[in-house]
Amino acid sequence: MTRWTHDRFHHIARGNDFRIAPDRDANLTPGRLIRIWAVTIEEDIYARSANPNSRCFASAVTHRRGSVSIDGNALPAEFTLVTRDAVKDHVDDAYRNKYADDPHLSEDLLKSSRNQIARVRPLKSPST
Repeated sequence: MTRWTHDRFHHIARGNDFRIAPDRDANLTPGRLIRIWAVTIEEDIYARSANPNSRCFASAVTHRRGSVSIDGNALPAEFTLVTRDAVKDHVDDAYRNKYADDPHLSEDLLKSSRNQIARVRPLKSPST
């Protein structure tokens, strides 16, 4: 399994500047970078969409490829829809901890976006 570098991983863990650009189609047409909340758990990054009709998120989990921007660096990435409730519970807890002071975070938002969580992993190494 390919892993994020220590610096990039911790940039996401501490910061609030994570952007994703899922491929728009099976031909790997790149999408536009969209800023999204992200959290880290163990060695993985998780992102979620608060909008159940998000075309960006739908592309991410349908085509499973795209890119992310971490600290201004565009990197190829893989997106995987999270289906296990235990993982979703950990992701919810991580969002509560990281975004506790953000007025947009609420239990309603966490509940309504529970099925809109993707694990984000790098596609290649060692520069990721």
